[in-house]
Amino acid sequence: MAEDGKIDPTSPFYLGSGDQPGNLITHVILKGDNYLAWARAITLSLKARRKFEFVNGTISKPSDKKNLINWETVNSMLVSWMLRSMEPKVATSIPFHDEAKPLWDYLEKRFCVANGPRLQQLRADIIECKQTKSMSIEDYYNRLMGKFTSDREEEKLHQFLIGVDDDLYAMVRTILLSQHPVTHLRIYRAYQAFQQEERSCGIARGKAVREEANVFAIQTDRWKGKFERQDKSKLFCSHCKKFGHDDV
Repeated sequence: MAEDGKIDPTSPFYLGSGDQPGNLITHVILKGDNYLAWARAITLSLKARRKFEFVNGTISKPSDKKNLINWETVNSMLVSWMLRSMEPKVATSIPFHDEAKPLWDYLEKRFCVANGPRLQQLRADIIECKQTKSMSIEDYYNRLMGKFTSDREEEKLHQFLIGVDDDLYAMVRTILLSQHPVTHLRIYRAYQAFQQEERSCGIARGKAVREEANVFAIQTDRWKGKFERQDKSKLFCSHCKKFGHDDV
């Protein structure tokens, strides 16, 4: 706390003029099944604002009235921010909370994947997540990574390699695994390798399509010239001394 009664801007209790209850502090909106991604986004956003210590309980409720008012003010703001970052149907289903930590704990218990059926469903979704013909490596990677609830690198890598399109990338996968043991290969390296192959194949396919189009155009011109009716009115036959055909 500053000597003149104003709160130091570096203090966790500080709220600037831009800090309003209706602020959307993350673009990851809690829908229910994306709790992990939402919690990570909220955590980063609150840490950047020096406010996460209210959520995890490090800054506990003070006993003196002056600090209590500031503590309650910050907590009300944090609760508003969290509710603002949820879908309306989710926000309205949550019991009233005026403190950030109890709300945070409630959300974790309710939405965190800890029960058997939900965990099994997520695992099934991960196994079924495959790259389709119309799906780029980036789209497939983002879709798959969004389904994981753990940070286990080897598990993510294993599923990523299984799910790529065999018709397009089986050789890349074989080369990667022959050069790097799975325990040493990082998923971002694998992702980069497949993206590079995707770009190379895209360039090659584009070149092949252009070459095929050029060949077709040349052949079309040849056949067109062959079958077009010639203007024979100016041809002269030296044998019968008449116009309209030649002596061939």
